[in-house]
Amino acid sequence: MATGDNNDIFTRLRGYLPTGWFPDSSPRLEAVLSGIASVLAVSYGLYIYAKAQTRILTATDAWLDMISYDFFGDKLPRKAGELDPAFLARIRVNLFQERATRKAYISVLKNLTGYTPIMFEPANPIDSGAMNAPTSPGYCGVARMGSIAMPYTVLVTAYRPTQQGNSLGTGFTDAPKISAMNTPVSTSYLGSLSAYTSAASDADIYAAVDATRAGGITAWVGITNHP
Repeated sequence: MATGDNNDIFTRLRGYLPTGWFPDSSPRLEAVLSGIASVLAVSYGLYIYAKAQTRILTATDAWLDMISYDFFGDKLPRKAGELDPAFLARIRVNLFQERATRKAYISVLKNLTGYTPIMFEPANPIDSGAMNAPTSPGYCGVARMGSIAMPYTVLVTAYRPTQQGNSLGTGFTDAPKISAMNTPVSTSYLGSLSAYTSAASDADIYAAVDATRAGGITAWVGITNHP
């Protein structure tokens, strides 16, 4: 018996009646009280549901979509097939995410893809380094030359998330291990890339960088698979 369910409300209603008014077993009374309890249990369930939607941490269903739109407009829609817990996690990350700094770029992309991006600012001596400096990361070390002709510019190399799927590739007739005649079809005959899913698309990565970028900053983004 849980708070607010039929049995709980029936027990409460029965307990409110004065002792001695009705016998211990009264089918007609129990039928009437059960009907009332059923209606009140539905009302209580609606109250609990409505109360949950007033807070981001407990909101569900289309209310999460409304919350996302309230804060981010059309910049953070629910992905196809995305469940409430995953969508809520993305909303919370974006609500409290640091913006406009180098640290913010790294944090956003690592949360989104699972990999730390490579950041390079051509006009930043810390990135470009200095010629013949023993501890410099510059162009005599990693061959990345800076340029003051590119102020307020950052070059970002982001990595795609690891794809999840169950397709092992196409099979062959009479193959000893994976045959085109085997089952399931997705691991033998078809071997389609459609069997794979990714936590973030390239468009998601571009959108994340653009949302983090400060006004007046040019961000060039290169997206590649993680080695």
